[in-house]
This record gives sequence, C-alpha cells and structure tokens, in this order.
Amino acid sequence: MNKPAEYRENAALCLEAMRAAEVPEVKESLQTLAQRWIDLAERMDRSDGRAERGGGRMSASHRGRAAGVKR
Repeated sequence: MNKPAEYRENAALCLEAMRAAEVPEVKESLQTLAQRWIDLAERMDRSDGRAERGGGRMSASHRGRAAGVKR
C-alpha cells in the first residue's frame, strides 16, 4: 500500500472511532485528526505528481522555509 492510501486508511479509522465516541471533545479531536491525515495524503499526492512531471522534491532547507521555520 502506498503512503497516501495508508494515510486515508488512518483517516477512516479515526472517523470510525469518532462515530463510536460519546465525549464531544473526543469526537472533535478524532475528526480533526482524520482531516489532518486526509490533508497529508493530498499533499503527498501533489508532491508525487510534481516529481513525476520533473519538479522533484524540495530540499530540507526549502521545506523548512516553506513551513515557516526561521534559520
């Protein structure tokens, strides 16, 4: 299984747990976590698409700057 598919599976597990949860705060946290897994899967899909088109991946220093890390 590729990473985006694994991340989507993690999101599905979070949503399943969310439906079973009774505490509102837990439900909200699981929904947020599921969305983060989905966002990560989509980000991986986009970066894989760039790599296939010859765009490659960002270097560690570029990733840090893109994420707002100050050097």
